[in-house]
Amino acid sequence: TVDPVETKYRRIVTQIPVPETVEMLKKLRDLEPRSMGGQPPIVWSSGRGANIHDAHGNMWLDFSCGVLVTASGHGHPKICAAIADMAGRGLYHAYCFPTEARVKLVEKLTALLPPPLAKVFLLTTGSEATECCIKLARSHGQNVGGNRKSILVTFENAFHGRTMGAQWAGGSAGGKAWLGDPDPRFVNVPYPDGFRQTDLSFDVFVKSLADQGVDPADVCGVMSETYQGCNATLMPVEYARKLRAWCDEHRAALIFDEVQAG
Repeated sequence: TVDPVETKYRRIVTQIPVPETVEMLKKLRDLEPRSMGGQPPIVWSSGRGANIHDAHGNMWLDFSCGVLVTASGHGHPKICAAIADMAGRGLYHAYCFPTEARVKLVEKLTALLPPPLAKVFLLTTGSEATECCIKLARSHGQNVGGNRKSILVTFENAFHGRTMGAQWAGGSAGGKAWLGDPDPRFVNVPYPDGFRQTDLSFDVFVKSLADQGVDPADVCGVMSETYQGCNATLMPVEYARKLRAWCDEHRAALIFDEVQAG
């Protein structure tokens, strides 16, 4: 039983789960894999701004932010109008052909990029983006150092997605346990978060690679979140500058995964 709630942004007027939704929730349990079973027993119906509503009069603040994709709020008029306009054209997708909307989007994004960045490649998910970055880093390594230059360095507690390459790059041992024996071409180092790793000096990065027997000449790239989503910590500015210099010195690609940083 949940006590009734009535505030400006929250309203609970029924039992949770709502009795009328129990059969629906049971169907999901029966028809979906158990990996989906950890979700709260609340059936969303609509949204407006920071609020989510069910079909039975309850209302919540959406701190999940749609898992990072609704930073502009639910039901934003400009976004709804753009979706409705595109749906009204009867065009479901245009992956293989140019569109005016794509031109406008890549122009907008490139205008926000700091020099020397000047290219945009549009993808659907964060995992696709980080997998693409792994490919680019490996290709760069082969071009400048041959097949041996193939090690990608990432950080402990990092999250880069749920596909195979993205999970190899991630910093959670549990998240990649299903992959079996470690791939020596993916190496984790401590993230300078200030509490798990209290020494924020860049010396920790260099020492960690040496302790793991990694020759900097074999590193094709370094990938990190600027804001570690599973750690809630920004990378210190001076650390990032030294990381940039280290990558330049060793001809390694530097990749910042900002899917969760926004």
